[in-house]
Amino acid sequence: MILLAGTFGSFMTLPGQTAGVSVFIDPIIAELDISRTTVSVAYTTGTLAGVLPAPIIGRWIDRRGPRIAATIIVAGLAAACLYMAVVQSASMLFLGFALLRGAAIGGLSLVSQHIVNLWFVHRRGIAAAAGSIGLATGSMAFPPIFNWLIGNYGWRAAYVSVAALITVTMLPVAMSLFRDRPEKYGMTVDAGLPAIIKATAEEPSFTRAEALRTGAFWLLCAIGFLTNAVGTALLLNHFSIMGAMNVDRSQAVSVLIAYATVQAALTLGTGAMLDRYEPRRLVPFAMILLALTSSLPIAGQGTLVGWVYAMCLGAAYGSQQAISAAGFARYFGRDHLGAIRGASFVFGISGAAFGPLPFAFSVELTGSYFAALVASLALALACATASFYVSAPKLAA
Repeated sequence: MILLAGTFGSFMTLPGQTAGVSVFIDPIIAELDISRTTVSVAYTTGTLAGVLPAPIIGRWIDRRGPRIAATIIVAGLAAACLYMAVVQSASMLFLGFALLRGAAIGGLSLVSQHIVNLWFVHRRGIAAAAGSIGLATGSMAFPPIFNWLIGNYGWRAAYVSVAALITVTMLPVAMSLFRDRPEKYGMTVDAGLPAIIKATAEEPSFTRAEALRTGAFWLLCAIGFLTNAVGTALLLNHFSIMGAMNVDRSQAVSVLIAYATVQAALTLGTGAMLDRYEPRRLVPFAMILLALTSSLPIAGQGTLVGWVYAMCLGAAYGSQQAISAAGFARYFGRDHLGAIRGASFVFGISGAAFGPLPFAFSVELTGSYFAALVASLALALACATASFYVSAPKLAA
């Protein structure tokens, strides 16, 4: 039940995820008569403003428990969708993005991953990956629904409908199924099942300050930052990039389904591997996929290239999400996990905030995404190389 609740929580973050927001971008630009750069700046600043409270939210979850935190966060997400329905200017759009991104990613995504990590230890890799599958499933389900709602009723009515959906589905789940660690209820982790491989050490217990002094923390933050930066920029400008690759809007919507399908498969596959291998060993795999994604819009055009590009992006996202979902708990334990994950979310979502800017500037200055894509390719390969020099964290004796 905890795993299902966490998965559904990840699923319902889509209204604030870039894959969901991107469907609204072009209609918002057209109605408000503002430039794509203005929207990118609003998205960047709004995302930063929304995610900055994440360390505080993480500590709050540690102290008050997931149920109270999740209930308040979900109510805030529904309110953010209602606010987006009445946006009239760029300044209002900035606030709307801050509320939407903060509630969905800095709040609901954090607490949804947190409860899964509290209830699974030796099987954490596959469990955290299964929990994260909600995000991939949402990426498949929501964009076509949003596109249909916008086409038939307009983007404002679509946001009102999303707020109603969150209220009648996610809010009851948060109130009834989100729970603190199993020991408080006389239960054991991993549903009492034996470890997939023999445990060689007891569970670690790092404070946030201790975690911040390890290379593993910064490696996990780096892959989160890069994947979010590049992935957010590509998804936010998805229809523009697809147009530059000579892919029409209907096909561009369809490839999002392929993106999400591959994301789901790689999330589970990487999660299963995390129960056998250290997270840092899988970082090069995720980063090479991200580098390949960045190279494809440069290398070719057409629907086939568009589909391969979308699937590579889904694979990069899926593998990184599994590594991040399980990696922090694997290396640093559960005792201060909310505070540690809250700190990591600031860095990860900062990537989502800053990522669209180089792409917007690249288009404004050169007329194409070429410069931003080349920079993304180089950074992904650099991060893959750096992972070989990072060791597993150890507490000082």
